[in-house]
Amino acid sequence: MAESDSNRAASGAPTGTRVGAVMDSLRERIANRSLMPGARVPSIRVMTETLGVSKSTVVEAYDRLVAEGVIVARRGSGFFVSGHAPPLALADLGPRLDREVDPLWLTRQSLEAGAKVFKPGCGWMPPSWLPEDGVRRALRAVARDPQSPLADYASPLGLPALRQQLAWRLAQHGVEAPPEQIVLTDGGTHA
Repeated sequence: MAESDSNRAASGAPTGTRVGAVMDSLRERIANRSLMPGARVPSIRVMTETLGVSKSTVVEAYDRLVAEGVIVARRGSGFFVSGHAPPLALADLGPRLDREVDPLWLTRQSLEAGAKVFKPGCGWMPPSWLPEDGVRRALRAVARDPQSPLADYASPLGLPALRQQLAWRLAQHGVEAPPEQIVLTDGGTHA
């Protein structure tokens, strides 16, 4: 018996009846997160028209769902989903298959592939996408600059010249941020 069937059986909802169909429809919407906790449930009139059942059928179904604590009635406002969202059910993936792939072999094959072979899973861009000439010029300029510490740690706040440039750009937009208040990172995880 599926989990939703056992829930219905435990709730006493008569499956196969029109009242049960209305209840099942709302339970399904809540389970698949079409209706989240706190969301307004369709009005009795809308549910009557949608499912083609009588008003008394929808009222009975809503009353039972209120009694079960699935929805709550708010006087003058209608019905709302109560509680917390049920946990999502994980799909059954079937039996686990043993892989005949050696990850070390796969890594070695991708790294030893020729220059003309695309390596989409390796984490770097093809050389043709990189500005190699610009990088070479920048490295030569850094190597010629006697002020550039080639073998020393940089400031933990980031490159001072870049922080100064950022402070200047921010000031142009009306943001007062001196270079001492700016921290540069490699990405959002380092911030």
